[in-house]
Amino acid sequence: MAAESVTIACIGTLRVLVVLTQPPLPEGGAPGKVAIGLLKGLDAHGVDVRAIAAHQHFALEGEAPAGLPVELVPVAPLAGWRGRLGRIRRPRGELAGAFAAHVAEAAESVDVVHLDQVETVWCAELLTKPCVLHLHYLARLDRPLGAPWKRQFREVLDAVRTERRALRSIHHLVASSPLVAGELRRRTPSADVTLAPLSLDPGLYRAAPLDGPPTAGLIGTAHWPPTEAAIHMLLGEVWPRVRRQVPGARLVLAGRGTERLGLSPEPALELAGEVDSARELFQRLSLLLFPLPRGSGMKVKVLEALASGVPVVTTQAGAEGIAPSNGVVVETAPERLAAAAAELLTDERARQERGAAARADFERLYAPGPATEPLVELYRGILR
Repeated sequence: MAAESVTIACIGTLRVLVVLTQPPLPEGGAPGKVAIGLLKGLDAHGVDVRAIAAHQHFALEGEAPAGLPVELVPVAPLAGWRGRLGRIRRPRGELAGAFAAHVAEAAESVDVVHLDQVETVWCAELLTKPCVLHLHYLARLDRPLGAPWKRQFREVLDAVRTERRALRSIHHLVASSPLVAGELRRRTPSADVTLAPLSLDPGLYRAAPLDGPPTAGLIGTAHWPPTEAAIHMLLGEVWPRVRRQVPGARLVLAGRGTERLGLSPEPALELAGEVDSARELFQRLSLLLFPLPRGSGMKVKVLEALASGVPVVTTQAGAEGIAPSNGVVVETAPERLAAAAAELLTDERARQERGAAARADFERLYAPGPATEPLVELYRGILR
């Protein structure tokens, strides 16, 4: 009994180091946005949390929210023959070397290390403390390998090799969606897989009015193949049907890389390109229209729509990891996606009701507190 009491006392205050691939920024990349929710959620549960974030060449500029315990560490891209050799030994291994050594030093003063995203697995080589690895998605569920002479082949192959290394070396795995969790359990039956949703800080998002001109929207990085496929399906198969049913409807297409798709603006189509604030974009929308053909893991744009009280019309892949909600309409066929979007664009009352449901479900399930509860239980279980 005395020994048990000592163990419980020792794990009363958890000390957790979170390792991030990007800075936690409200208007940064998707991993940076959900990192804010992760850190705030752990803090709300009384965890003594600190973070080390890689500041890589592709990171967007911006300031982390005040009070977040995060240290930014510059990480240079792999280049030259050393870079090529490094990719052979450690694919997607930019976070090995000096960055991993810095993480290992910081980890000596904590109980558990939370590695966020698969490429942080290279930090685990130097760790002596228990660690968990959160895989946001799985490469082959998102993209095919493609032709061997194309860049996508190398990118997907590197991601797959990194995932294999992770599954061989990390016992405690975290997935944000049932699809990813199921695949991890299938590939590694002996692993301990925890399902924990991604999170956003609700204080950063205000409810959209939903009372303006009927406007659908989609935001995403167009050079990410799943998003590009969604854009092509939207413009080729879904939006023309919406326009026939709602002639006055408008579509806003925003995000990095959309300009390279060769699209021409039209009276009903606004090509916003890269915007300063995704949160402000959602204030203009009546709904998020996201016909994603394939993909894995939770989609941050869908979470942002829910946080903004904006109804979502999407596919099963787009709603992956999202619990059934009146704020999310899930369809498969282009004609049914178009019909669902047209109904919301013409019926303000239905739009308002679904928007309110979206925000309520977000606060109940994906705010920092509830979303990180499974992680805190996982950490405590490891230390027991």
